Amino acid sequence: MRSTALAVGGNAAPNDEYTPAVIAPRSDGSALLAWTDKGTQSIKMASLTAGDALAQTLPGVAGLEVHAMLATANGAALAVMANDPDIYSSKYCQSSATPSNSVCGKMDLVRVDAAGTTLTRTTLTKKGNVDSVGAQFIWWYGHTARLATDGSKIGVYYRSALSTERPNVAGEVDIHAGDTLKFVDGATGGLLSGGWDWGCSHSWSVRLAHNGTQWGAACHGDAYPNAMQVARFASTSSSASSLQWLSGTDPAQRALGGLVPTSGGHWLNYIESSGGKLVLKLAKVPESGSALTAVTTVTDATGIDATYPFRPYMAAYGAGKLLMGWKAGGKLVLAVADATTGAILEGPVTTTLTIDQFQEMTSTPSGDVVWAYSPGGSKVQVQRVSACKLPS
Repeated sequence: MRSTALAVGGNAAPNDEYTPAVIAPRSDGSALLAWTDKGTQSIKMASLTAGDALAQTLPGVAGLEVHAMLATANGAALAVMANDPDIYSSKYCQSSATPSNSVCGKMDLVRVDAAGTTLTRTTLTKKGNVDSVGAQFIWWYGHTARLATDGSKIGVYYRSALSTERPNVAGEVDIHAGDTLKFVDGATGGLLSGGWDWGCSHSWSVRLAHNGTQWGAACHGDAYPNAMQVARFASTSSSASSLQWLSGTDPAQRALGGLVPTSGGHWLNYIESSGGKLVLKLAKVPESGSALTAVTTVTDATGIDATYPFRPYMAAYGAGKLLMGWKAGGKLVLAVADATTGAILEGPVTTTLTIDQFQEMTSTPSGDVVWAYSPGGSKVQVQRVSACKLPS
């Protein structure tokens, strides 16, 4: 395990739900790094060497928050939240009547080339004024996005807000929290059909993955549905088949972890409440059927931090393994599981690596697991759990 502090300069926003630092591993072992700079209110970018050292400062992207990034054949794709003046409402946008003087934002999929130059920028949210029925945008809650690709299309699954008519009050709207799934052509940036405008509501968390034959989109709902849910579909134009579990349970006593592609479906870890304490589960989301399979209680995960938002983590690791994480006593604990059976192979080990409750671990082509973390200030950290022994 290794933590590398990079002197990026400026004033990097600390990792939280709104301003995570994100990393996109490349096939040659290098990576791209992106983070929000509070001073310039923009997205900064840099390329990294295979040893997690700064290689080059890149142009960056206009926006207030970057929530996910993945490497593409000729660069990278980023999920960026930015202010959208086209939908401005004096009542609901940057107003003292809304929490934290809230921005009314848009979610964009930004494609950049290997040098960080913007190729295309596709707005995924709608352009209706926030005061109008049917307006869809990013408001003060639900700033989360996840990216995945099938090789030609890029999926963007993000938490969103929707304006609906206020009952019995003419001209007024109520604003609800949910989630949205959109697809973009990976080569052109063009918006594609498929996905949905409104999925889980309220949506506390989202995950997205593709296993080579099927997409999986997981959400943590508290009303519609009041359950955990994974929607599965073979193509962007096919109807989704949904699987739900933990229906009717307290949404503050459960949490999604990682969604990892595997043969015949996806691995998923999650936390639920059992017997008055939190327990970690590992399960397989099958490509068909109405129930999780191979559900295992990770009995080694004890003393899980119980104040929401808690979160488990998971990513593909090495050859045929999964790296799982959870927090106990405020520390990140790691364990390795078999990616075929789910059996624990190594650990658990308590670490000093830092990770926030809203980000995910990312697998590299070499089998390592990495993630970025900003404590705030002029440095951003790259955390790495190597599949092989790291050089000293």
